[in-house]
Amino acid sequence: MVLAYVANGDGTVSAIDTKKNSVIATIFVGNQPNNIAITPDGKFAYVLKTDRNFMGTVSVIDIKTHSIIATIPINNNANSQNNIAFTPSGKLAYVTNLGSSNVSVIDTKTHSVIATVDVEIGPRSIAISPDGKLVFVSKSRSVSVIDTKTHNVIATVPVGDFPRIIAIVPGGKLLYVSNNSSGNISVIDTNTHSIIATVTVENMPSDIVFTPNGKMAYLLNGNQNAIGSVSVIDVKTHSVITTIPVGNTEDLPNDIAITSDGKLVYVTTLFGDEVTVIDTKMQSIIATVQVGRFPADVTFTPDGKRAYVANNLGATVTVIDVKTHSVISTVSVGTNPQAIAITPQ
Repeated sequence: MVLAYVANGDGTVSAIDTKKNSVIATIFVGNQPNNIAITPDGKFAYVLKTDRNFMGTVSVIDIKTHSIIATIPINNNANSQNNIAFTPSGKLAYVTNLGSSNVSVIDTKTHSVIATVDVEIGPRSIAISPDGKLVFVSKSRSVSVIDTKTHNVIATVPVGDFPRIIAIVPGGKLLYVSNNSSGNISVIDTNTHSIIATVTVENMPSDIVFTPNGKMAYLLNGNQNAIGSVSVIDVKTHSVITTIPVGNTEDLPNDIAITSDGKLVYVTTLFGDEVTVIDTKMQSIIATVQVGRFPADVTFTPDGKRAYVANNLGATVTVIDVKTHSVISTVSVGTNPQAIAITPQ
């Protein structure tokens, strides 16, 4: 059974059966859950949240029983800008602690913190190499490289201002870093830990997704005071081949996802309450889908047939048929759903 787990701002996690599109369990985790990730084996959901004293914790949910089996204290100021990611083996989880300037390393067998890695100011986004040997963490004006065997920082790579999101190109040889305040992308060679290219894009670049073959990158540009866009980048030449306007004036693009076959890109826009569908062959918009209020997160089922959109102000999840680009279900969840993760097949 494929499940969608939704982190709600009211302190709950909703488990949705993606076959029936109905909530089959509601798990109270408390405080303010704001990020969620599923272990590679699909057995556990890790939910990042903040308590009343602004101390971060991770609730571990057993997906088979929909029950909390552990609560892991991490460092303070765990918020929605923090990230959690697993090594490919699923043995370790890495959590950025934005306010504490460090990264917590969790052993997923014991569900306990086994190391805390100091990466200096503002750790935010995480990317892990396909072989699981290196962890890359964006921070204020650089990217830290952590050795997963020793839990030590082995390199620091200067990049642009306010690097927001980092993502590894399929194959693991390159890392893309979106520099939110600089309006560009830093391309890092993951072997030499050096910048090999800088790609100028539009204002406020953030999320990045790649086609499965690693040939094309799709970058979300926020452009808060104008029309947002998606930059399409040729990974071989590190050049922008086209820019696709998304949304309307002052309508902030918020999240981007790509289907498993790489044929379609979905983009949510906050104030337009819609999802824009981009065909990656034509590099053009082929549909817009009206969803709930303030769509905050979008992700696909493993087979790529359905998209699930968490509507933050709508207390709902919109289910979209990817073939027809039509809404097939609207599922009521807790208030202020912020993040959604789907179990593997």
